[in-house]
Amino acid sequence: MKRNRAVYILPNMFTTINLAAGFYSILLAFSSKFLAAAWVILLAVVFDNLDGKVARLTHTESEFGVEYDSLSDLVSFGVAPAFLMYSFVLKDFGRLGIIAAFLFLICGALRLARFNVQTTHRDNFVGLPIPGAAAVVASFILVFFKFDIDSHKYNLIFLVSMYLLAFLMISSIKYRSFKKASTSKKISIRVFAFIVLVLSLIVFKPYIFVPLLAFIYVLSGPSEYIYRVFKPKRGVAYGQENNNI
Repeated sequence: MKRNRAVYILPNMFTTINLAAGFYSILLAFSSKFLAAAWVILLAVVFDNLDGKVARLTHTESEFGVEYDSLSDLVSFGVAPAFLMYSFVLKDFGRLGIIAAFLFLICGALRLARFNVQTTHRDNFVGLPIPGAAAVVASFILVFFKFDIDSHKYNLIFLVSMYLLAFLMISSIKYRSFKKASTSKKISIRVFAFIVLVLSLIVFKPYIFVPLLAFIYVLSGPSEYIYRVFKPKRGVAYGQENNNI
């Protein structure tokens, strides 16, 4: 019985670490330690993925865990990145910067609420997941610090990005979900080698490949949406071929 309780606590401990990371990121941003704050947000993304996977692997999923995870996500991926971006550059825009940061926060909250009330399990997310949006915010900080770019010269990019990320979170654009990926499932040696390669690149050049993966994931949703819109349907293409005969 004690063993079962320990297993049940385990995923919630990962959620607590996620929440603590979000709170610590806010403290770092308040002290103008923006680079460290960005890394802590990315650390929270890792633990957010771990709590769900641990819960599924140990069969300890619960309504309490789902609600606790959402509340933690709102702090770590809503409040923390919004405050970080405002403290870093959005404050230069005055009220417009406040609106951008708040819009990011409220759209993140709406995104979490919509996810919680969905009664069916889907293979895809509807709208950009809030951890993905937070990862992009943190990645901007990483890139600008790594390459010593003057953020005030490109502050408009940050402003527009916050509005775009907010829109993507509440949009109906679908994003691929990796929640159903299980460590017990067999994968090909090529897929395994690719995963090892990606992890190696992240460890070797984190300032390049972490932002790259974040940007690719955010752009993947709109890219697939545009592809589906402009992809010619088989029936139409077949009819055109018959007309040309």
